[in-house]
Amino acid sequence: MQKKLIYCIASVVIAVIAIAYWPVIHADFVWDDWPNFHDQPWLTQGDQWKHYIFRDFNAWTLYFRPLAVAFFTLQVRLFDSTPGPMHAVSLGLHLIVTLLVGLLSWRCGKTVTSDIKRLTWVTAGCMLFYGLHPVLIEPIAWVGCQAELIATMLLLLGLLTTAYVRSDITRAVALTAIFFLAACTKESAVAFPLLIVVFDWALFASKQGESTLTAIRTLLRRNWLAYAGMLFAGFVYLAARHWALGAIENPFGGSSASLLARLQEICFLYLRYWKMFFWPIAGMSPIHPVDARQFGFVTLSSLLTTTVALAVVVAGFYSAIKRRSPLGCIVMATTVALLPVLHIASQAFELSLYHERYAMTALAVICSMLPLLRAPHIIETHVLQQRLALPLLTTGFLFWLMFSIVDIRVFVPMWKNDTSLWRWAMAINPQSWQAKENLLNAYIKSGDNNEAHELGDRLLADPYPCVKCMLKIAELSVDDRDPGRADTALARASRSPLLLMDNGLLHTYYLTTGRMLILQGQLQDAEQALRKAVSLDPLDPQSQTALATALTLKGKQEQTSQ
Repeated sequence: MQKKLIYCIASVVIAVIAIAYWPVIHADFVWDDWPNFHDQPWLTQGDQWKHYIFRDFNAWTLYFRPLAVAFFTLQVRLFDSTPGPMHAVSLGLHLIVTLLVGLLSWRCGKTVTSDIKRLTWVTAGCMLFYGLHPVLIEPIAWVGCQAELIATMLLLLGLLTTAYVRSDITRAVALTAIFFLAACTKESAVAFPLLIVVFDWALFASKQGESTLTAIRTLLRRNWLAYAGMLFAGFVYLAARHWALGAIENPFGGSSASLLARLQEICFLYLRYWKMFFWPIAGMSPIHPVDARQFGFVTLSSLLTTTVALAVVVAGFYSAIKRRSPLGCIVMATTVALLPVLHIASQAFELSLYHERYAMTALAVICSMLPLLRAPHIIETHVLQQRLALPLLTTGFLFWLMFSIVDIRVFVPMWKNDTSLWRWAMAINPQSWQAKENLLNAYIKSGDNNEAHELGDRLLADPYPCVKCMLKIAELSVDDRDPGRADTALARASRSPLLLMDNGLLHTYYLTTGRMLILQGQLQDAEQALRKAVSLDPLDPQSQTALATALTLKGKQEQTSQ
């Protein structure tokens, strides 16, 4: 009967989460899903996918995620680049991860209590807290985030392996294989071995009354073979990455920021992710453009942020190692899980300083380890406080779940298509050129020319022009045979220093200028502009076609004048 009750409650939890997120099934592709899963010919035909699994996916030079890309390719070919089934896969992965969180929280809870009924409800609460947490809306609603879902799933499988498998050799082989697969899914798996160590410490070596040195020996005696296997898997992964991408970039080199600026940025991000766990809706957006120059100066706010962040880390590690505190172990595990996204390494490949999806692995770890916490001794021994504490906690938790479901139903439609997504992003970040550019592209792609022209008018009147937006407005104006508007947009784009720093932008500028000059009948100037465009991108057919058109019209003009 107990097993049936457990399975029944787990099924209800999964059903509630699935129903809450069900609208995501009807969403379209968004953002870079279009080039990644729809627009590239290698996705649906031929065997070029074998090349892109290892390198050049979406032209990313530091991208080595063969397992994730292979999984994407399989879905694209199975579902013929249809977004609905791929969203269903994302939701399915989320439900699997939620079940793994439940299994792991059950295992952690058994170290604290033998009361099966209490443990069942605690586990269900952990699953609901994770499965309905609003910070996970982004990775579930955006197909391109399946790598994060798979990496988190593999991490939890690794934690379950170290918790349940008794044979040293079997455990070591399994952890070695799982870590290698996680590394081939996403680079953030670098935290995987450290999380295994922290979890081992929390469950098997962190005993009251035992010296720290004895606890470390206990830890190594139990799982040293697995640690060695994961180290070996790391070297194999680096060798495979070097084979695929060439020289491995130094992640700690090339930064011009001072140590103080880096420390302030890391502490800012660390507290921002903790804030997401407790107050996820505030500032939620698909992009988070933050001016990193602010971290170069010490202010009262930055000093307070740095002090609090360092205090949390130091107190957590101290209480975990010296006091054997379960709360300290949770803080230590969360800190380790966040290490890959705190910008400790200097390689900058993302315009936003942080994202909600980057908190997913740490959140899974927190929810899995929550049952390790015991109620304060005074509550356990005082009957009146017991009677008050449980109803208050239950009521508060139910309210949190209710608001989470409402948040999910409000924010999931924001990810329905590019237009909804970038309207939301621009409402939150009205000065973001990324939001402006993507919203303009979304209007043009959906054929909503009225909205595109209206937004274009606002952007032309903006005193701080977005160079990519100006080029897009000029292209749209040329297509509409409006050379005057195109000339205005190109003139504003030409003032941006970014134009000379990016050959792609410069090519677009010369190409659009040439097409505009053709409309104005200035064929000699058009020829010069288009020849520059061809020299910048000799393989671009649009430049070749426009140049041929200019030369043909110029020849006809010369014949007429004769």
